[in-house]
Amino acid sequence: MSTIRTSNNSKMLIWAREEVGYTLEQAAEAIGVSVETLQAAESGEKPLTLNQLRKAAEKFDFPFGYFYLSKPPREKTYTPMPDFRIEPGLAGADHYRLNLEIKKCRDRREVFIDLAIRLDVPIKLFQLLPVAELEKNIGSIVRKRLGILDAEIDALTYDEAYAFWKEKIENDGVLVYESQYIPDASGVIGAAIFYESCPIILLKRGGYFNERRLFTLLHEYAHLLIGQSAINDARAQIIDAINSPETQLEVSCNRIAAEILVPSEKINFADYQGMNLVEKMEALSKIFKVTYSTAAVCLKRINLINQQELAHLLELRKNANERTHTTQKVEVKIPREILMRIDLGRPMFNTVLEAYSTGLLNVFDASNILNLRVKKIDRLLSNMR
Repeated sequence: MSTIRTSNNSKMLIWAREEVGYTLEQAAEAIGVSVETLQAAESGEKPLTLNQLRKAAEKFDFPFGYFYLSKPPREKTYTPMPDFRIEPGLAGADHYRLNLEIKKCRDRREVFIDLAIRLDVPIKLFQLLPVAELEKNIGSIVRKRLGILDAEIDALTYDEAYAFWKEKIENDGVLVYESQYIPDASGVIGAAIFYESCPIILLKRGGYFNERRLFTLLHEYAHLLIGQSAINDARAQIIDAINSPETQLEVSCNRIAAEILVPSEKINFADYQGMNLVEKMEALSKIFKVTYSTAAVCLKRINLINQQELAHLLELRKNANERTHTTQKVEVKIPREILMRIDLGRPMFNTVLEAYSTGLLNVFDASNILNLRVKKIDRLLSNMR
């Protein structure tokens, strides 16, 4: 079976590779063939085997039948993401899996918009933050925009905080996706993809990154408020020196994110006098219901600690998380339907469920989009009624 050669359209193989943003080398690695084999297939000299073409369909995230079309189903839409990674050796580093996750986000957005229109669900335009407001009490301004009250924050537990902020940002017209498949080798922990409607935030989920996830969410939201797409690494969130337009933007987004989570005008700086580093972090975390890592980053942005002290606190948190992971005896299994609701975000997940319940989506399409078995989808619907 593996040696059966296909008679697909070689031009469609090129189109699919370029549409997902792969180089020849990345595509060859994804499929599991040599660059020479892929070049021969794209030139039409020697087609891929049936199994190799199936692998290409999986790794390019396109239907298998696309490779047999006489012409592309749409014009090329791929545009490279502005790279704001700071970590030495990571800036510009590419990985096919990162491109694939970004493509999936863009495709999901198209599905969401199509279904929303057919369901008569209003799609709101995303309002950029006026430049004049960037220099004001931006934290309070954005909190008012999101409809956040101090009493709501006070009532939150630590476990509820991330979901609370995520829902508020989704209500502002943003599609927030999460993925455990963003490769560690890329260094990317978050991305912002700006559109005038339904802009996207993509977050890396899992492990130590979960503690950084809240600040990452607000950092990427800040990028959208400015109207700037970007991919970012962890170091971009703690950068201090401005030596390029890229680092200047990252410093601005860090300041905006910190001010939204911890508005400086709501801080009594005298309360932190005489506290050591860890005590400051714990106190800020308790008041504003943010994780310790997020509290550490915010402390730096409001000048309660310096850059070296921030790096020390983040290292402490990283080590603490690693110890917790090592000593954890029982792995907590989260039901798949909850994971998919997290990964797809509430607007996308609920819209697909509604489209299925009203007959706009058939069983196969709903199951494919939600990555759930039909029985689980039907059970979710029955619980909602």
